[in-house]
Amino acid sequence: MAGTAVRVRHLRATHVGGRVEVTARPPARTGARRLTFAVRAVDAEGLPVAEGEIDRAVVDRRRFLEEGL
Repeated sequence: MAGTAVRVRHLRATHVGGRVEVTARPPARTGARRLTFAVRAVDAEGLPVAEGEIDRAVVDRRRFLEEGL
């Protein structure tokens, strides 16, 4: 896969040195040429820090490596 876009909204600040946990939820629909993952970041208190989406393009690995697409 190759990256195509990242859209993230910053919702609140965290303290310097604060811990943040980031998760990505896989798309409900697979088999498409583009996949969109829902991403979310929460702080140590479980409060949302950021949320958004990451788009990925599905490519043929062998062809990509051979041709440098």
